[in-house]
Amino acid sequence: MNSLPGRTRIFSDQEYLLRAGADPDAGFVILSGHVELRNATGTLLGDARQGDVIGATSLLFGGRQELSAIAAGPVEAAMVDRATVAAQMARNPELVRRAATQLLSGLALVPLAETGGETGSSSTSSGSAFARAEPESDFDDPNVIPITGKRGPAPVSGDIAAPGLWSAVLLRPNSNATLGQMSKRGIRIKETPFGVGRKPNRGEQVPRTDVKLQFPDERPYNLSRHHFVIETGRPGLMIRDAGSQLGTLVNGERIGLDEPKNAVSLYIGENRIEAGGHDTPFRFIIEVLA
Repeated sequence: MNSLPGRTRIFSDQEYLLRAGADPDAGFVILSGHVELRNATGTLLGDARQGDVIGATSLLFGGRQELSAIAAGPVEAAMVDRATVAAQMARNPELVRRAATQLLSGLALVPLAETGGETGSSSTSSGSAFARAEPESDFDDPNVIPITGKRGPAPVSGDIAAPGLWSAVLLRPNSNATLGQMSKRGIRIKETPFGVGRKPNRGEQVPRTDVKLQFPDERPYNLSRHHFVIETGRPGLMIRDAGSQLGTLVNGERIGLDEPKNAVSLYIGENRIEAGGHDTPFRFIIEVLA
C-alpha cells in the first residue's frame, strides 16, 4: 500500500472492479476481501482473493476483459496500470524469461508430426498434422450453461451437486404465494443462470434478463426484483443471492444481505429456499435429481 500512494481503492459489496467487454488500462491487486468473476450473463466462473491480480491478461496483452470482477463484500485493492507493469518487467528480465518459458511450454506450438506424436486424421491444407481440438458444444450461447444430464459416479441424496452428477433440476412451490404462480409439479430448469424475483411495479426499473420467474408482492416487500439466481459454477450447481434487500435462506443457512456468503452449493435431493425475511411467504424447493 505505501508504495502505491493514492492508488488504493475500497469497493463496496456488488461493486464492479472491472466489467466484461471493457478494455481497461489498469488492473487491481487484491489486498483484502473476496472478488467474484462472472461472465456477461452473471454466471459465476471463479473468484479472487488476497494477492490475486484482476485484469492480468489485459495488462499484459491488451484487449477486452473477458469476465466481470465484482466485490463480494468489502474489498480493498491497489490499482496497477500498464506502464507500471512494463516498468517492473524491465527491472526483472529473468523473472519475465522464466514466466514466458513456462507459458510457451504449455502451448502446442510444434506440429505433432515433428515431435513424433500421433497424427490422427486431422491435418492442415499443407498436410501438417496438429493435435485435434475438442469438439464444440452443440449449444450456441457460450454464456448460458445447459444442464445436459451427463452423469458421473452415482451420487446419493445430500451430496453436493457437482458438475455432471445430476440428471434434472426442478424448482417447485412450497407455499401458497409461490403455488399461485407455478404449477404444483414445478418448473424444470434447463439452462442457467435462472433468476427469480419480484414483478416490478409501474415506474420501477425492469431487472436483468436472467430473471426468468417473477412473483407479485406488496409493501413491505419480502421479494426483491432480482432476488436469487440458480447458476452453475466450478463447484457445481449453486444458488446466489443477487443483492436482495432481505437475503435468502438456503437449507437453513442465510446468504446475502450482511452475511459472509452470498452463494452456496446445492445438494442432490431437496433444497429448501426462503426468499426474504423470516416470515416470508416466498418459499421454494429446488430438487436436484441424480
